[in-house]
Amino acid sequence: MRALSLIMLASLPAAGWSYTLVSPNPTVVPHDQPYFTSDIRNTELIYTEKNKPFAEHVAGLELYLQPVYEASFGFEMSEQLSVGLISDFNQIANGFSTQFPVNRQINYVGGALQVDYFTTTSWLDTLIYHETAHNYQINPRNNPVSSTLYEWFGVGSVITPLIPAITPNLFESSFILEGNAVLNESWHGNGGRLYNGRMTAMTLQQAEKGELTAGLLYNVPLRFPYGERPYVLGGHYQYFLAERFGLGTTNRYFFNRSAYWYWPFMVNTPTLDTFDFHFDTTIAKWSATMAKRAQGLVKAEGEPVGSSQYALPLSSDAEEIFFLTSPTGVRAPELVRIDKQTGDITRKRVEYPSGKLVKQNGSIYSVSGRPVSPWRIYQGLFDDDAVLVEGTEGRIVQGTLSDGRSVYFDVSSSYSEPQLYVGDTFYGEVNSSVLIGPDDALYYFRQDGRQRTLYRNRDPLFSIEGYYGLVEDVDSEGRVYFVANTDLGSGLFRFDGTGIEQVSPADNIAEARLINDETLLVKAVSADDYYYVYQPVQVVDGGPASTHLFWDASANDSKDDTATSSASNDVPAIESDTPQPAPPIDPVALDLDEPYNALLGLRYRGSDLSLFTLTRDNNNGEDDTTLGYSLFVEFADPLTQNSVSLFALRDEDWSQLAGLSYVNRQYFVLAGIKAYGVMAEDLDELLPPDESRGFGMSAELRLPFLEAGYWYGELGAFHYLDYRELEREPTGLQLNLSRITRFGHSLYPNSLFAAEGFAVEDRGDTTSGGSLELSTDFPYEFYAGVSGKYARSSADTVSQFERRGVYLENTPDLLNDDPSMVVIPGLNGETYAREAAYGEVYLSKVFNFDAYAFKFPLSLRREALKLRYRRVDIRDPSRIGDGSFNQYGLGITFDVVGLNILPFQFEAEYVHNDETALADSDVIEARVLVAF
Repeated sequence: MRALSLIMLASLPAAGWSYTLVSPNPTVVPHDQPYFTSDIRNTELIYTEKNKPFAEHVAGLELYLQPVYEASFGFEMSEQLSVGLISDFNQIANGFSTQFPVNRQINYVGGALQVDYFTTTSWLDTLIYHETAHNYQINPRNNPVSSTLYEWFGVGSVITPLIPAITPNLFESSFILEGNAVLNESWHGNGGRLYNGRMTAMTLQQAEKGELTAGLLYNVPLRFPYGERPYVLGGHYQYFLAERFGLGTTNRYFFNRSAYWYWPFMVNTPTLDTFDFHFDTTIAKWSATMAKRAQGLVKAEGEPVGSSQYALPLSSDAEEIFFLTSPTGVRAPELVRIDKQTGDITRKRVEYPSGKLVKQNGSIYSVSGRPVSPWRIYQGLFDDDAVLVEGTEGRIVQGTLSDGRSVYFDVSSSYSEPQLYVGDTFYGEVNSSVLIGPDDALYYFRQDGRQRTLYRNRDPLFSIEGYYGLVEDVDSEGRVYFVANTDLGSGLFRFDGTGIEQVSPADNIAEARLINDETLLVKAVSADDYYYVYQPVQVVDGGPASTHLFWDASANDSKDDTATSSASNDVPAIESDTPQPAPPIDPVALDLDEPYNALLGLRYRGSDLSLFTLTRDNNNGEDDTTLGYSLFVEFADPLTQNSVSLFALRDEDWSQLAGLSYVNRQYFVLAGIKAYGVMAEDLDELLPPDESRGFGMSAELRLPFLEAGYWYGELGAFHYLDYRELEREPTGLQLNLSRITRFGHSLYPNSLFAAEGFAVEDRGDTTSGGSLELSTDFPYEFYAGVSGKYARSSADTVSQFERRGVYLENTPDLLNDDPSMVVIPGLNGETYAREAAYGEVYLSKVFNFDAYAFKFPLSLRREALKLRYRRVDIRDPSRIGDGSFNQYGLGITFDVVGLNILPFQFEAEYVHNDETALADSDVIEARVLVAF
């Protein structure tokens, strides 16, 4: 599941208050290829003409999969499933599943970029197995309250958006969700991450270190292996459950969990309902079992070369080994180059996007995927400014032959399995990355059922049983080195033309390259990082292990040898239902008769109803209170290219409003409009009294014109008309240009340049100006920057009563995106001025003290201190004379996880201002940033 950007948690706004209507489409790029639809069983397939053959395969797969999942998860989904096979304008090595705006899954085409990671035959099948499992996990409503509310409100929320009574499983931990999806991706005869030896070694070492605890697993910790944690560790935990209690019992946990609509953060009770053990008990038993198995794991040893917090691939040629590392995980990566002849090692900090490095025309590039314009996301070769190398778009380059021809996977045709090309000629279908040997020979694995065969060009060399195998290197005698499973993880082997021998005793090898015929550079995984060591080539007893999971045909014959078996006397094994691999899938013929229409395809998304109290001063020194409400009835299409919302609410001024908003994200220009009428108002009770014009509206146009490398540029226009006559009526233009880098899990940008210019017209007055911010990182997680903003109004008379001039406020308002507003902490309420400016310098330091809890509702991930100095200059303010003053701030940030699943940041700042009538001398401000 995709994680989205941070926003400020604020009180509920009035419907017309926000200038910001349009945000980029999180599903598909603007001006995408045309889509078509077909219905199969209870599934709507959405696909392009180019993806029609893949859609026909998925149609057949759905006919097999959904009845199987219905039996295993124990229910039928409550609404049609929309399955999007997204165009190759969106080359992303990912997919996601969600209940919003409809029950849907979105599957992208770029999986060949990570062919060695997923340990599967077909990327497309893996997506369908994995993402459909998510749909079944989240969809159940096993209680009368949720099912009844669903009939009334769709997938919306009632009373508060923080307790999803209608969709109780919405806030389940990613450790459970992703782990179970990995379990379900792995039993269909297509491979899966449970067959990946590196991940087994990682899990065993986490157990050995004592990291497999309920508090660390069910939370969202900032600890190695970071984003891999819920998939790798969660997958092995789910296998532990399925091996003992059965796959069906394990999957039916989600149906049982959905009974707890009134507090959907439970895990111990539904786990007890399902397995007769509490969650923390099953974790403790699993951890003890894995720690016992880890005692036999052999770790790679040797002369250390370096380490990395993230798994970044090795590359080599005749002269050197070269690769990226992330030693701290919070700064730009290092380019490491090892000269094979001299042994010299050089390190240089670079800004390559993460990926395998490839040499082409004497330069080094990164094989990655990222936006190359506001309208296209491509995979290809990227330079150290993250700019796409022309001519490589849609090509996952493996290397270059001596005659200059490129060896690559063609992205658009590799939706299922990687399609290998040499130059412009199709070479064949492969199932691993490709190694180009010293004689231009191509080495790669192909998969046939459970047999994995290594090829040299088109000649098979040998076969092993299983789905995990990576070609590593070829020595001067033509012996081929490769990584494959051991009984406890992942080891290094070589084929000498007659047989296979193990050339390192280690079980935790992720990759290796030859320095020479006698010496290896090994990348190994530990409980804390990936580390690099020199090792001698050492022939030991052993050979590749065949990983048998309990559903594999020969599992009962090889129980003692299974690399992932975790049987324990502590938890009794229960007779389990043994799933069967998927049968051959017959495609279903589809046509292009039903074009996808984003506007006509609007679906009822749901209704969000919130109730709250509103308080205001009655001008007699006392507060009056009334009941506030908001009701949003929302519609959207499955690709979220269009959305419509009908709303009614009572706002902070006690007025009752009702209206409609519409957003279109389908084309180059993103557009939104919101209009409403006033059903009732009581503005004469305000101070100063106000009058209503009976309606209000806002409109916005956004044109992203640059998105390449780390640069982004956008031109925006907006118009806003409030229903209150004394409110401002701005019409504005703003131009934004930025360059931002953020690597790994850095709390702040590693480098930032952001410039904005704006011009806002309001009732004949114009406010214009701009802002600028520059920042960079330093070692040990120090960050420093400077920023400033300037605004000037053409108003003849500055007036707070008429709200004319430069608008000054004391707190940021992300719901009111007027670029001409100047925020000055500590300001004595809002005011207006002829001219305002500030300049600021700041320094931050991040600390990494953490404390994770399972039963306590808050866990601490890290913290930061910030010092800042600001010089403020205000000319001709509406209340008093000109003023300039100094401002000093001391802030602290806590990066926290709430209720085990919700990362957020709590920020507090003490601000001291010089003696001035414009601002309070001492102010404490606090805010919360929540990740949705």
